[in-house]
Amino acid sequence: MEEKEKKQEEVKKYENEVKNTEKKQDTKKVDTKKQEVKKEGDKKKTENKVKGKVTVEGKKSKKAPIIALIIIIAIVILAIVLYIVFANGPKGVVEGMFKALKNGDYDKVSEYINYNEVISSSDVLDSESLDEETMNLLFDKLSWKVTETTQEENNANVTVEVTNKNFKTIIANYMQNALRVAFSGQELSDAEMENYLLEELRNEDVETTTTTQTINLTKQNGKWVVSTTDNDLVNILLPGLNEAVNSLS
Repeated sequence: MEEKEKKQEEVKKYENEVKNTEKKQDTKKVDTKKQEVKKEGDKKKTENKVKGKVTVEGKKSKKAPIIALIIIIAIVILAIVLYIVFANGPKGVVEGMFKALKNGDYDKVSEYINYNEVISSSDVLDSESLDEETMNLLFDKLSWKVTETTQEENNANVTVEVTNKNFKTIIANYMQNALRVAFSGQELSDAEMENYLLEELRNEDVETTTTTQTINLTKQNGKWVVSTTDNDLVNILLPGLNEAVNSLS
């Protein structure tokens, strides 16, 4: 009987050991499974973070060109506004007048001054009788520099350094040629007189002269208009011309 009981105890003990071993193995499997699930979860979290980061960076990269475009458009608009403001201001009007004269754009000149009246006020030149070449030769050496601008309400003064041919020399040479022919007993036609003037205007040996003058402007109907008298404009644009005419008279 004792032996039988011993054997039974041994059998139970063995069975218990087997069960404990199986439990440990099952526990290990569960732990391994849990670790695998955790790793898989961590992997997905990492992937989601990466995807989220990529998405945010993608959005940022899309926003950057739009912001840059908005900035460029704002700068262009500001430049246009500033150009309009300065172009229509006292300095811009004077600059526009000189540029139009230099380029021979007399339609544009008429937006600033009555060019025909200015030239005709010299008592020597008549814009209606001068051809295009002669008109252009009056200002082909013209240059200028605005040195000062003052403005008070609807009045402004723009001081300019103007360089052009010395018309005192041109008129003196022109009159000498005309008088020489006249004293020879020949009669000069208007066309011949104009040709003598044209020759002197083409003469590259004629020096230039620089004068500093102030141009007056007034604001009329929201626009700046040159109000300097025609006689003063002749002194500015054709330096020495009035002096030459006065010396002849």
